Amino acid sequence: MFKVQLRALARAAVAGNIKVMLPMVAVAGELARASALLDEAVAELAAAGVPHRRPPLGIMVEVPAAALSAAQIPADFYSIGSNDLTQYTMAAARDIGAVAALNNTGDPAVLELIRMTVAAADARGVEVSLCGDAAADPALVPKLLDAGLRSLSVPPVAVGRVKEAISAFGKGS
Repeated sequence: MFKVQLRALARAAVAGNIKVMLPMVAVAGELARASALLDEAVAELAAAGVPHRRPPLGIMVEVPAAALSAAQIPADFYSIGSNDLTQYTMAAARDIGAVAALNNTGDPAVLELIRMTVAAADARGVEVSLCGDAAADPALVPKLLDAGLRSLSVPPVAVGRVKEAISAFGKGS
């Protein structure tokens, strides 16, 4: 099923800017297996004379293992999923009241994992972004920018507040 989806994505990539992002990657081998399947799908399309383009293959950094080993995971891009990364780092689900207070993306441990992921992406010259609730939290924006992030994915309703927080950060306040 996954290979059928990869073939469809490679075919659609000739008509637009398509990226393939793998969720819940923990080790480099998972990306390697997906990349090999994508290569096979692209080769099959080429052999059949079907127009195609190999889309970039990236990963969601949602588990601490991926952040800790991001430098060894040669993704074409990284997207840090702040909700899951925080939950798994802090061992605290945000929907369980007894531990919800621990679910804090601003915790130094979570921020360090974000920094490590950004450093790995920067060293490889690839894009890194952050999505999830933290990206839309103006109070966290300065910490995320300090961690090296320059791309935040936020819902439309939060854009104004996040832009204001970025502007204030740039002014040193």
